[in-house]
Amino acid sequence: MAFLSSLLCSSARLVTLSRLRFWELAVCKRITWLSLSVQRCYTSDTSNPSVDHLRSGLERYKDLQKYFNRRLKATYRKFSNIPDYSVVCGHHHVYFIEGDGIYRMDQRQSEPVPEQVLNLGQVSGQEEKTGLDSEERKQRIQWTVQRIRLSPQEKHLAATLKATHREEPRCVVVRLGKGNSSPLDPPHVVFTKDKVFSLEWATDEVLFYTTLEGLRCSRVFRLDLTSSGSRITSVYEETHPDVFVEVALSRDRQILSINCNSRTSSKVLLIDRTTSHLEAFLVQPRQLDLMYHVEHWRKCLVILTNTGPGQEYQVVQAPLSEPSMVSWAPLFTPGPGTAIKDMDVVGDHCVLVARTPAGELVLIVVPLTRTKEAYTVQDGTLVPVTLFHSLPVEGLSQAPLLVHVYGAYGRDLNMDFCPEKRLLLEQGWALAYCHIRGGGERGLSWQRQASVEGKQRGVEDLQACLHHLFSLGVSSPQLTALTACSAGAVPVAALCNRHPHMMRAVTLQAPFLDVLGTMEDPNLPLTLEDREEWGDPVGNPKHRLTISSYCPLHNVTPQRYPSILLTAYSGDARVPLAGVLKYAEQLKSAIHTHFTMKPKSECEPAPNIVLNIQPGANHLGPEDLELMLEEEALTLAFLYTELGLDPPRPPRKGKR
Repeated sequence: MAFLSSLLCSSARLVTLSRLRFWELAVCKRITWLSLSVQRCYTSDTSNPSVDHLRSGLERYKDLQKYFNRRLKATYRKFSNIPDYSVVCGHHHVYFIEGDGIYRMDQRQSEPVPEQVLNLGQVSGQEEKTGLDSEERKQRIQWTVQRIRLSPQEKHLAATLKATHREEPRCVVVRLGKGNSSPLDPPHVVFTKDKVFSLEWATDEVLFYTTLEGLRCSRVFRLDLTSSGSRITSVYEETHPDVFVEVALSRDRQILSINCNSRTSSKVLLIDRTTSHLEAFLVQPRQLDLMYHVEHWRKCLVILTNTGPGQEYQVVQAPLSEPSMVSWAPLFTPGPGTAIKDMDVVGDHCVLVARTPAGELVLIVVPLTRTKEAYTVQDGTLVPVTLFHSLPVEGLSQAPLLVHVYGAYGRDLNMDFCPEKRLLLEQGWALAYCHIRGGGERGLSWQRQASVEGKQRGVEDLQACLHHLFSLGVSSPQLTALTACSAGAVPVAALCNRHPHMMRAVTLQAPFLDVLGTMEDPNLPLTLEDREEWGDPVGNPKHRLTISSYCPLHNVTPQRYPSILLTAYSGDARVPLAGVLKYAEQLKSAIHTHFTMKPKSECEPAPNIVLNIQPGANHLGPEDLELMLEEEALTLAFLYTELGLDPPRPPRKGKR
């Protein structure tokens, strides 16, 4: 039996452990396609053969990696048989994704037969006409469907497709025939456009979409489909470099919104689909530190905005004809300490996901017809430190511990279920999730406390969480590993610089490690936008001083570090590979200096620094299942080896 325990800790105060009442895990599925790319791995080395800590690293994990690869495949098979009933419903057809493309079935038929709407092989075939060499085609012609949008009367279907090893999606618009009864009028592609990020239909012939340029969306276009072809018109262009633009439809599908959001401010334009002119109008001009998100209900706007007490989110309402801030009337304001996490409009109700001061995740339902009433529905618990374990807490002192961290951009730490975590629980591991400041678990103020000049608070929170876990008798530093991805690498690597004795091993995926260098370079795609999170070291001396005090790359010092596995992707535009390589080199140099200065009689077992570079531009890791399992298996082999654990016992086979 597995347990889920919750802890509450901060750098100021620690409280006792409590048992959660509810544990619900959702299966996380990835749509995968066969990839023909070959994984390339690199490991650290040294010119001094007497220094053993930087010896060839990957070979020592190969046998365990093969073992874990087999175990992970078996574990994934347990969940891969779960049917996926995701469909898109039109007026008379149901659309679904199957293997080689998008299909539909006519619900009016007594025995509907699947009809192919889009063949992904035909999309791949278009790549071969571009003159790319065979190796480039291998990396680009494997497609997955990201979004499907049907026009109002089901005359057209628009879909965005993503190719393996690249960020930019492709938009394909299909003119739909009348169905299986009209073989002379089959569906066929009428428009193709690369680098389309978001898209929505305004009418059966008008599609609005945004384009992705270097990880930024700043322009909105209108596509008019006519009998003689197509016409593209520029609708909106955002001039602020830190603003991301996307289009979306309201829940009732009557209003199309152009959402222009930065880290700290918002501007929304609306297009009423029920009018013929389809002209955009502004809700509220951009204002410093004002964020808002808009839904539509019966000619009224339901707006989630941070105008509540303490600049936290509340819900307001305004007439569609007078949408500006002067018309905003309070609809629902949460009590002190309760943070609204999300909002939706379902029928005549505004449904909110919120977190209470006790850490409970709740649903708050606000009737839009009787706005003075509201009621809550409890749905699990999430508090600053969450602990999964298969043994009683009293028996965790000798258990290996894997600590997960993020703490940036106001985003909650990802706790989605995945089979590899289940495998660790079955092997007696404890899994801790530290919801440090900088994340969004406790509202906007939780994120603001650890942004820009407060970034060090996240490092301090992580240190306090580890101290608290150890004081409760959960594991020990010699059996503890930390794991993080992207911006979550900052507090982890910063803690390694300050207190490397608190953990034995670290795994970092697509790690952001050169905060100072990245924020100094305005030519990188996310720098200007991310300065609202990390600060501006070029224009603000205080920001530069703060970043310099914790930046992982600029605080590496000669000492005994934990063993570290760095997984990076050669084409990752969000976290440039150069920063990861520079960090690895500085680590090697610092460790070499440390062991050179120590007498041989005092030398302790040295750490291994392993650099695993994979091809591709996907910041979130490989999409291909085989490559993903190889990466996860290497991580598990690294953890078992560096924590000095015995190889796990293979599952027992039943007697014949």
